[in-house]
Amino acid sequence: MQRRRQQRRILRAPTMRRRVGSTTATVNVLLLFLITLVSLVTTMFYFHFELLQNLNGYFKNTPPPLYDYNTADQKTGFTKEAAAAKNIVSTHPSNDVLKFDEHVLANIRETYRGARSFTEWAPNADPIGDIGQFQTIPLLATVDRRPIIVRKQLIEDKKNRLNLAANGKLLGCAMTGATFISDLELLELKHYAPTCDVCFQFVNHKDMTDFVPSLGYEVLKPGLQSTAATKCFEGEATVEARFADWQRGDRRFKGSGYQWHVDCALPNGIQELTCREISRMQDDIDLLDDSQKIYFKTKFELDGWFRQPDSDDDESSQKRRFRIYTEWPWTAVMSHDDDRSAIANGLSTSWNDIDSKFVPSNHHEMSLAHVEGPGYDQSEYRGHISLKSMNADKLSKGGIHPRLVSNLFHLIRNAPGSTHMVAVVDGQAQRSYNVMLMLLNTSISDLFKMYGKVFRNVGTLNDQDLIPISSMNPIDVNSSQPSMTLLELLRIRKIKIHMVPIITPSLVFEKTVCGGQYTFTPYLAARYSADYQVIMYIDGDTAMVESSNKRTLNEILYDRFFRQKSSKCAGHRMRLIEQYVKPEYNNNEAVLQCTQNLALDKWQYALKNCHLKEGHIVARTDSVYAFSVHHPDTLDGYLPEGVDDCIPPYSDMEQKAMLRDIKH
Repeated sequence: MQRRRQQRRILRAPTMRRRVGSTTATVNVLLLFLITLVSLVTTMFYFHFELLQNLNGYFKNTPPPLYDYNTADQKTGFTKEAAAAKNIVSTHPSNDVLKFDEHVLANIRETYRGARSFTEWAPNADPIGDIGQFQTIPLLATVDRRPIIVRKQLIEDKKNRLNLAANGKLLGCAMTGATFISDLELLELKHYAPTCDVCFQFVNHKDMTDFVPSLGYEVLKPGLQSTAATKCFEGEATVEARFADWQRGDRRFKGSGYQWHVDCALPNGIQELTCREISRMQDDIDLLDDSQKIYFKTKFELDGWFRQPDSDDDESSQKRRFRIYTEWPWTAVMSHDDDRSAIANGLSTSWNDIDSKFVPSNHHEMSLAHVEGPGYDQSEYRGHISLKSMNADKLSKGGIHPRLVSNLFHLIRNAPGSTHMVAVVDGQAQRSYNVMLMLLNTSISDLFKMYGKVFRNVGTLNDQDLIPISSMNPIDVNSSQPSMTLLELLRIRKIKIHMVPIITPSLVFEKTVCGGQYTFTPYLAARYSADYQVIMYIDGDTAMVESSNKRTLNEILYDRFFRQKSSKCAGHRMRLIEQYVKPEYNNNEAVLQCTQNLALDKWQYALKNCHLKEGHIVARTDSVYAFSVHHPDTLDGYLPEGVDDCIPPYSDMEQKAMLRDIKH
């Protein structure tokens, strides 16, 4: 501090001398020059010293990089002081390559702040034991933006000969929400009486009565005493538990819970009940003196097994029916675009309807997203699996796993112009974002020491053509390599990265499969299907798609879905060789070398001798209902004309649904 005060006094001295004046101008000018020179030298030395101090402290306290490189720290631009001042970066600046989904993060915060879930006995249930043995937690909810749900609403509207939807302009809002329920093995899987509602709480009963007059119902307390001036509108509800039966039969998941999904669609023909209008009302709550709160709620019933009071004997358990209620504030449900009429206007009428926004006219125009996650780092705490603490482990990379780099290598080669979506658990989203920034600012020569030369020809990169795997011949580390960063390379290849945080309360992470994977995959379809034409869910490690006639991934998938000789399937599954890359080969060069060997030398051997299983999935977005991990589910009867459900649930897949040119 003393040094800084002295410094400021020196810097002010020339100004003071100019004010005093002097009879000898030459002397003043020389003195001014000398003093300024001294102050500049002093300032430069001071800041140089401070910079060295900061850098030394930064390198001592910053975790080592995720990958084997030495340039990330200089290129990232983070400082020790900035990190200490904020503890964690509170915002997630985006650029033309990286986007962090702030809309979803806002939904998550509102869910923690205002959502709730609880249980109660069903009427005439004859209670026994403790209903609190089943814990319930509200998870992800969103406006339902699936084109197939929009088409379903429109088709059913016309079947009823009502045409209330006005070709989508007055389409009733559709939502979907997930609720975690513990102890799946103590539940019967058949569900009963699902209901759903959207409710509006007003400042007085007159405004409530005037809102959509003669429709909806008023919430009443027992004894028919009116609550706050709240009017609710009931929708059509369905419940989905896609893999509950499979999970309950697997001993690995004993003691786990499950995420139950409720889809909801409000009546058509009422402007106030469109998603666009509900979200507009929510945005105006702070500006107008009429409404106070909007929320989405679901209810359904299950049969559970309850022990007799004061008994530890499972054989004394008896089955009783109970209800599960979940409620989300509308701020937890709103999406980045709630105008579903735009989806209705762009629907495809047939498998090759190029006038639709969901059918590209060629593979260059096709919008493709490949998705992985949710990613996370786990540990063991008190004998149980736990989400790793980012406070305790400063070296953890959160949801950015090492294989992401090799995944990006292949996507840069063969999927130009696409989007790579990375889902991460919300408890590690900030660390994951920071690591991603560091990764993007790393040079290609450091990320891909042996194989980076395939990206040397900038002209080829700009052409957006396939960079074949045959060009991956390794080179000496000291040979000439591209000097660009990963961010610059992704920009040239027009590839974007979209990071999506996923709500994962501690109990849900500890008591579900793969950190809440069965919550994310249906959410993926509901939230993002309207934003792309084809989505590929690649689970963890990416699928490497390589064609003998130099087609990119975009072209291969376009041929499969939209070309005249396509199989016209709603979705495809891929065969993969799981665990071919051994877990101990957890570095970029080993993974890429294994991939190259497999593709060029040993693929036929692997096909004949290795265990093949169904793996990643890909679907056209106008036909997908859910990306159910290894099953691209659809809704038969609501598909565009000519599109087939080639992989019916719980059945053997048909040959035309298997995408065979895929190597893993």
